[in-house]
Amino acid sequence: MNDNKNLKTGLVEVFLLVAMLLFTGCGGSGNLRIDNSPTSKDGVTVTLEKATARRMRDPDRYEYAFSGTIENTTDEGIMQVIYTFALLDKDGNEFRSFGEVYDGENESIPPHQKIDFALDGIKWGAQDVPASVSVGVSTVMTETELPAEQIPQPGDYLYQILGDEKLANIRETPPAELSFHIDQGGYGRTATFTKGEELDKAVDLLCDIRIAGGTEEIVTDNYNWIRLVWEDGSESYISLNLRNLEHSIHSIPHIYRLENLEAFWSYAEGFVVEDDE
Repeated sequence: MNDNKNLKTGLVEVFLLVAMLLFTGCGGSGNLRIDNSPTSKDGVTVTLEKATARRMRDPDRYEYAFSGTIENTTDEGIMQVIYTFALLDKDGNEFRSFGEVYDGENESIPPHQKIDFALDGIKWGAQDVPASVSVGVSTVMTETELPAEQIPQPGDYLYQILGDEKLANIRETPPAELSFHIDQGGYGRTATFTKGEELDKAVDLLCDIRIAGGTEEIVTDNYNWIRLVWEDGSESYISLNLRNLEHSIHSIPHIYRLENLEAFWSYAEGFVVEDDE
């Protein structure tokens, strides 16, 4: 009888030990307590509905996931929300915080509607399992404060969709100078067109370039650019990540594949010279 009782007690202890290890040392996951949800500011309510922490193979590193909703309680569309998370220890002390951005780009959160958010794969080091998480709202931008920007669409002409008025009118008022820079791992070469048929052809080929579509492809060591100098001395830039367009929308970079870039690139490449050191 006592042997059976001891066996049951031992099994319970083993079960509890395994459960603890799964959460704190062997890749298991557990829910975090949510302290102050929902929270509101300037007509936006952020509700954190679920938060989890999973200990990774590194014993002092955790992977977090958060999900919830962002609600617009105003009569105007919301274009941008910066909302924050703070991880707290068992005594309520903050040991890690970070911010996330909802960027509506060309689609706001409509008045009196809500959207879902889900964030995962967030990895941070921590000595102990966080006890709870709190959520906050730091910045809210409405359609009036942050107007919608044009989102490049497949088939759009490159020069027309970058929000640059002079560039958009390039066919009516050509630039005084066009430069094309190629950077290959720090080795820079530039072609500069300043007059006559050579400049006219470079402009014509530039105007034929179209948006092919968005892409996640990005490189970190090959940035090229096209610069246009206008008669009044002002300048316009087109940034290329390798051979794709890099275009920021509300300060967040986006990458777009381009059609007809090869013709412009091949022509301009015939005029490049090495940059001065």
